[in-house]
Amino acid sequence: MQSYSIVSADSHINEPPELFRDVPKALQELAPKVISTPKGDAWLMAPGAVPRLVSSSAVAGRKKSAYLDKPVTYAEMSRGSFDPEARIKDMEIDQVDAEVLYPGIMRYLERCANADVRLACAKAYNEWMAGFCKFNPARLGGIGVVPMLEDHDGKAVIEALRQAAKLGLRSVFLSQKDGGMSLHHPSAEPFWAEAEALGVSVAVHIYTMPFYRGMSKETMALPGTQEMGASMVSLALGEHVGLMIFGGVFMRHPKLKVVFAEGGIGWIPSLLERMDHVFHVHRPYMGSPITELPSETFRKQCYATFQNDRAGIRLRDMMGVETLMWASDYPHTDMTWPDSKKIIDETFAGVPEADKRMMICDNAAKLYFQ
Repeated sequence: MQSYSIVSADSHINEPPELFRDVPKALQELAPKVISTPKGDAWLMAPGAVPRLVSSSAVAGRKKSAYLDKPVTYAEMSRGSFDPEARIKDMEIDQVDAEVLYPGIMRYLERCANADVRLACAKAYNEWMAGFCKFNPARLGGIGVVPMLEDHDGKAVIEALRQAAKLGLRSVFLSQKDGGMSLHHPSAEPFWAEAEALGVSVAVHIYTMPFYRGMSKETMALPGTQEMGASMVSLALGEHVGLMIFGGVFMRHPKLKVVFAEGGIGWIPSLLERMDHVFHVHRPYMGSPITELPSETFRKQCYATFQNDRAGIRLRDMMGVETLMWASDYPHTDMTWPDSKKIIDETFAGVPEADKRMMICDNAAKLYFQ
């Protein structure tokens, strides 16, 4: 069995520009494409959509003080973003033994033109990701992607889930849009049941649903709005935690595992404490079907990833050290690369070695590589 010292539970790739060239011919004109702009390469998710620059998703190799001083293009970005051999070399520099690989632009799969395109692109991505990981499956753990819960009346998300499992991908990234189906909706039950039956964990990543709900374009453009968003996005994951637990999703599917990714962990103890209070005081007249404390459910079936979250590490006993997984976020602007080992040593100073090892290695290794 492979021995690990450091495992990143949430790193990313940048999909190669040619990824969707082989989707069915009838969908070619609607599929995402890479275009060149004065500000760098960008993905056009659908005809007429606003291009999404690769920019902050591909800054490995640049100095932090100059991340976005010049346009980012595929020609000059780190090849570790999309080439497995180069990726292993970057991991060696960072002293990271294994990485769990989340998508790049496919985090925005919901912005594709329609349900047919989303399913075709999800399947193309899953094939590519499985091939990427075959280069070194002991060190590269791929996250598949699935389309929106409501696509094709729920059939598309299950089709992509089954394909990902068949390809050997141990987890899938769920795509949802603002105003889309909530994760505890009755129509989502077949998906959760299938994920449980297949033993595939489901990742709910930050920005799974934007938190700018109802905010006007004028407000979005004001100085400080983007910084607020970057600071508060972690807390938006709490809505999903609350809906899934109080909605009874975990109660109905006791073997289901869900990862709340890249949201940090410092907010979780406070949320769980409040949820336990609601369970005792308000649940009896509000109607939630659950019968055990939310904090107990979280410890049994949930995980959360973080980079450098000292507050959360100090409160680890309040959510369970077995639920926490460190991550590098390579090659995004929040990444700890190429100094992950140094940052880990600083962030976990004073933490007992057994607890530290669970968070930086064992929890992720058990979920994704064993």
